[in-house]
Amino acid sequence: MEVVVDSRRDEVLAWLEGMPNFAGGELAIASADASFRRYFRWMLKGQTYVVMDAPPDKEPCEPFVKIAEVLLRARVRVPEILAQDLDRGFLVLSDFGDIHYQEAIEGKGRDNLYELALGEILKLQTGLRKEAKVLPDYNEEWVRMELEIFREWCLPDFSQDEYEKVTTLLVDTFLEQPKVFVHRDFHCRNLLVLPDGNPGVIDFQGALHGPITYDPVSLLRDCYVDNDEEWIAAKALAHKSGLIKSGLLPDALSDDAFLRWLDFTGLQRHLKCIGIFHRLKLRDGKGSYLADVPRVLRYAKSVLYRWPELEPLRSIVDQAKLLA
Repeated sequence: MEVVVDSRRDEVLAWLEGMPNFAGGELAIASADASFRRYFRWMLKGQTYVVMDAPPDKEPCEPFVKIAEVLLRARVRVPEILAQDLDRGFLVLSDFGDIHYQEAIEGKGRDNLYELALGEILKLQTGLRKEAKVLPDYNEEWVRMELEIFREWCLPDFSQDEYEKVTTLLVDTFLEQPKVFVHRDFHCRNLLVLPDGNPGVIDFQGALHGPITYDPVSLLRDCYVDNDEEWIAAKALAHKSGLIKSGLLPDALSDDAFLRWLDFTGLQRHLKCIGIFHRLKLRDGKGSYLADVPRVLRYAKSVLYRWPELEPLRSIVDQAKLLA
């Protein structure tokens, strides 16, 4: 029988045992990430902690630490960093528990949970205006790089030049919006329900300075949750009202213009995600995400069929070689 050596797990364990405040606990896997990052749970004297293992050559911890400090200033509930070794890529975090939004929204109080989550997005957008400007810019190069993931893994035989031309409308719409703090992965698996019922926010290390509809559409057209289109539009427009009151959007912006931003930005994200889910299977051997492709594709096609100007892109997406 083959013995699998997990040297980083051994390093994490030795690191924890070497700190007087954390020695003597028990280590268990908490969750794995779609990236190279993973999480352990450290159980010690009736208390639990989350331990992040992020290989520094692949997933450096510094962005997580810096952005956590910024989010705390905006009164966003993020894990407290209790110990760190950035050179080795280890963090000890306060434990937000195991009640993710993905499970919680299946029960009562679904609408309230979404209202609270949209409230957290509004905190990010309104409370971090100065801080957002020092984040990396979600610029054209970045947007096109993400769109290319879909072409590379789902349309490998399609001309890259032609694809870039057809997706220019998405890029332009992405870039014309007011820019704010963008969490960039604000969805049900990165939100936990805390004991007081409020959301705890995790996995924010990839934050960028980007379009105002990005986080709202990530939540409302969640890759892991089926939501009704009329419900999505109503929630989005309620959020738009909050943005107008905060001065981030002009009073004159029409509902159609805002929903167009939301749709086109969400489409860019969904094409990227479909490409990533295929890459995870084809390159990394992680096939579990393929089960979510049909949902994400439905969201994408709802937008592609709603806006006539997207017909050229729709015909290309219909040619995609999808595994699910």
